[in-house]
Amino acid sequence: MIQIGQTHISLEHREIRSHGESVRLGSRAFDILELLIAAQGALVSKEAIMRRVWPDTIVEENNLQVHVATIRKALGADRDRIVTVPGRGYRMTGVTMAGSSAPVDPGECALVTHWSNTHNLPLHMSALVGRQGTVADVLDAIEPAQIVTLVGSGGIGKTRLAVEAARRMLPRFPDGVVFVSLAPVSDPQFALDALATALGMKMSSCGLSLAHIAHEMRGKRLLIVLDNCEHVVDAAAAMAEVLAAAGDGMRVLATSREALRARDEVVYPVPSLEVPSPENPSDDVLQTSAVQLFLSRARAADPQFSSDERSIFLIGEVCRHLDGIPLAIELAAARAAVLGIEVLAARLDDRLRILSGGCRTALPRHQTLKATLDWSYRLLDESERAILRWLGMFVDAFTFDSACHVGAQLGLTKADVMNALGGLVSKSLVIRADCSTSPRYRLLETTRAYALQQLDDNGERGGAALAHAKSFCERFRRTQHDPAITSLHDGLADFTRELGNVRAALDWAFSATGDQIVGVELASIAVPYLFDLSLVDECRSRARVALDADVSTLPVEVRLRLTTSLAAVRALMGDPEAKIATADDEDCRPACIGA
Repeated sequence: MIQIGQTHISLEHREIRSHGESVRLGSRAFDILELLIAAQGALVSKEAIMRRVWPDTIVEENNLQVHVATIRKALGADRDRIVTVPGRGYRMTGVTMAGSSAPVDPGECALVTHWSNTHNLPLHMSALVGRQGTVADVLDAIEPAQIVTLVGSGGIGKTRLAVEAARRMLPRFPDGVVFVSLAPVSDPQFALDALATALGMKMSSCGLSLAHIAHEMRGKRLLIVLDNCEHVVDAAAAMAEVLAAAGDGMRVLATSREALRARDEVVYPVPSLEVPSPENPSDDVLQTSAVQLFLSRARAADPQFSSDERSIFLIGEVCRHLDGIPLAIELAAARAAVLGIEVLAARLDDRLRILSGGCRTALPRHQTLKATLDWSYRLLDESERAILRWLGMFVDAFTFDSACHVGAQLGLTKADVMNALGGLVSKSLVIRADCSTSPRYRLLETTRAYALQQLDDNGERGGAALAHAKSFCERFRRTQHDPAITSLHDGLADFTRELGNVRAALDWAFSATGDQIVGVELASIAVPYLFDLSLVDECRSRARVALDADVSTLPVEVRLRLTTSLAAVRALMGDPEAKIATADDEDCRPACIGA
């Protein structure tokens, strides 16, 4: 029984009594009270309380204030034991065991600890390749910080990195290193059970609570690794905060596809492995960590695996197309050991189907590349799923405005797109392509392949492709009247950044399932830029395809731009018959400048 002044609280029975009389307190208010007690006088942030008490609901701060006021009313004369820290949160003072003047000792009635191991880290893990610098970064991060979260996309190697870092930190933590796997936890309410089990705790006379576990940790120098937090992120954040508050010697190292957003958390984005650039010679390719991992895993499966110059070049190509993601590379290496690198490289466009056959003892979502992405996709809300699918149409980076144009076709407002895009970035499914004041974003190639597959599965490919093409028509129409674009160089630079997307949009527009009207409009905008970029063959080809399109009515200015560019190309190539079309020419027909 816990005592606060004249108020007695039973955490086991969730009951409050004052002067012998039962006091009514709602379930959420009691959750807040229990969290404040668990912190043992430490500050509990407003964000931590709202994550714990309303894990699946967005609530206003005044909702929290109403519940705190209810708790104070229940405490009566001891209402001032809840101290408000303006702008930050709350803390509880003067908590003792009933009949004692000593601070509360939740451990006396709740748990029996049988923790005798130095650590319970997974054994027999494969050799860590190309991560020496990354491990050093993690060790540096966790020295001053009590909570460090390794964040990254599925298969990036967060667990393997955390285990290696924890193993190297064993001498720093005399009370041990505890690995808590949250992957098997299907419901957030059972996350606490996983923590207690990993710590070797078992139930005694009272129910399990975070307060009891935190009490057991007081005064210890212990590292707790919370692995695979993304599907129970609110529970994981609450555990991390309370464990860190148990003492200066406590450290929490978490892995998740998104940040926990716990107080004082340090987030470390786990990078991909280094991949070779297309022009790298074979000797340089061998120095990249992605290729080293590929060769290591391929030779483990087939000691005779080829490493001639052609094979090394293809391995580099495969690793680059897999974005340096370790899981994808390991799956690819296993396939290459059976099929050969030539066959694998030729079929990489079908990566979601062929990259399977992972370790039988691995988590199911780590046995195929598609399963890994399925796991991440299921954790998204509906808006995030929809915008991710439609962003798959962008072959290169894209802007927020482009995402908004696509989102509008889905009925999403700018605020909706902002929230969805922010969620995708935080969940490591979209990455920032640069750090400018107007950032561009992109999907990793593997994520993009998955998004396109989801588009097909949902029957949305045509609509998304049309929205993608129209977004560039609209964008470059605006650019032509944008006062910020003050020179030809600025306009070309903007167009060059989008060249890959424009090419993809034009290819779709003039395909059998495309929209030729949109294609002609986009081509009329693009071909003058192509000419100015000295891409004369492409300029001529794109203009001719647009002029030959089966479009009944074509605005004069559109036809003029196309025919003028064609004439300019022919003049550049020395054709004496080339002639610049004008609006006075008969229908501005392309025949006026020849084929």
